[in-house]
Amino acid sequence: MKPVRLGFIGLGLIPTSAHLPGLAPLVESGDVVLQAFCDVDEETLQKQAAAFKPRTTYGNHREMLEKEELDAIYFCVPPTFHTDELEMAADKGLAVFIEKPVTLDMSKAVANNAIVEKAGILTQVGFLARYEPAAPVARELLHAHTLRHANLLAIRNGQPLRYWTSRYDLSGGSFVENTIHRIDLLRYLVDDDIEQISAFYMPRQPGEGPEPMNLPHVYNVNYRFASGITANATTSRVQYESGIGKNDMYLISDEHLLEYHPDRLVENGKVVWETDEKVNGFARQAEAFIRAVQTDDHDVMRSSYADALNSLAAVLGANLSAENGGQVVDAADLVSGRVNYVPEEFPLEA
Repeated sequence: MKPVRLGFIGLGLIPTSAHLPGLAPLVESGDVVLQAFCDVDEETLQKQAAAFKPRTTYGNHREMLEKEELDAIYFCVPPTFHTDELEMAADKGLAVFIEKPVTLDMSKAVANNAIVEKAGILTQVGFLARYEPAAPVARELLHAHTLRHANLLAIRNGQPLRYWTSRYDLSGGSFVENTIHRIDLLRYLVDDDIEQISAFYMPRQPGEGPEPMNLPHVYNVNYRFASGITANATTSRVQYESGIGKNDMYLISDEHLLEYHPDRLVENGKVVWETDEKVNGFARQAEAFIRAVQTDDHDVMRSSYADALNSLAAVLGANLSAENGGQVVDAADLVSGRVNYVPEEFPLEA
């Protein structure tokens, strides 16, 4: 098949430690040509160009998109840094891979989806959990049961990792920036959309925890799916030094409890499926994206821009609910554009 001429906008931690290494086998096989890199930081641009050896480099995405003959492009910038690059790519008919969250402005996401739909371009959002080995197996297992409820628990280190992911107005908070992976995975496993959202967060008071964090300590979110399934998800960031961490998911049906892990599935206390395969969601989703571009088969992928709108609404809607005392939020209002939400600063008294 014809090699895919690929561009990259944004060369920070995730693209250089995960996406580009995930693409390496496809570069080696000749399925991908790293045509052009773009980053606004010249030092970063030159460092990553030396490591991954694209054919050309740019400091301005507009210049790159105007000059280069590309087939596809990766957008790997923080969600508040997006400008007109998606619209430009759509105008040129490029296939687009975009990291999550695609934006923190729900109205912008709705407008971008209209651009994508009008252009008819192929899109994939970076929800790598859908590409975990256990995901399609669990999805099939759940089809044989009547699911009633799901429970998700994430206990994460409370130390800041990067500046933008430590700030509520720049990342949307941990539930938006990180837990969105698990919410999106849950949607994939149950093959359903989230309909209603209610949430309560524990605010971080001034002086609590390390700088520059201004994120809530804890996020407690309740969901109701269109089918009536309920779910609750908790994300905690209060363990600063202990090293304690959890990332649990339980799916409860009549007389049936499924415990989900990326590499194994446990039914009613018994391991029913497991694999020794190394879990590399980045490589799996990269291969799906490139094969889709080569074959023009959108169904090869598992997370289009249009599908990702419900996952974004689910986490931004949680913020909106928590900022308003647990008020129930209808996901459809956000996805349709009837209601907009953009995070600013989480209120201390919420």
